[in-house]
Amino acid sequence: MFRFRPSLRLIPLVLLSVASLPALAADEGHDHHGNHPAHVHGVGKLDVALEGNTLTLHLDSPLINLVGFEHAASSGKDKDTVRAAVKNLREVNRMFATDAAAQCKPAEVQLESAVLTPALLGEKTPASSAPAPNDGHADLDGDFTLVCASPGALNTVDVSGLFAAFPGFQRIDVQLATPKKQGAVQLVPGSALIPLN
Repeated sequence: MFRFRPSLRLIPLVLLSVASLPALAADEGHDHHGNHPAHVHGVGKLDVALEGNTLTLHLDSPLINLVGFEHAASSGKDKDTVRAAVKNLREVNRMFATDAAAQCKPAEVQLESAVLTPALLGEKTPASSAPAPNDGHADLDGDFTLVCASPGALNTVDVSGLFAAFPGFQRIDVQLATPKKQGAVQLVPGSALIPLN
């Protein structure tokens, strides 16, 4: 009869693995802004959902991917850079191209960053009274809503325009939820098509 006997050589490896768990957990917790996932330069996160005739996209990106810095825009040059980025982001049909047959039109855009004023982002809401983070890892969140006259004809969303406008993106991790499909896709420059079916 075979009896399992743990090798004494494995015990140090197991102990080392267990001892490293707090360090790994701390690294995973590289979360600077509440619910945001870990902040990684060059990587953005995009949630895409189609419900009825409404296509919603939520972009979460380190600010550096979009404007080249992560601090409050205090100089004229920084403010001009932010304004140019905002102008691009608000051109929703260029950033997130949809099938022409679906006839999707932008309905709403909301941009938010803890270190940029709402006015600079083109928002009408008053500035928050919460202090801006000072850890040097600021993000920008964008919510984009499109209404599609023929949502059944919507097969893809092309994010090439986002990569072209913002070369700071090396990768965009997409979470997708439609009536026909749920899943995840990784986009990179040159391969930026999100299949919705």
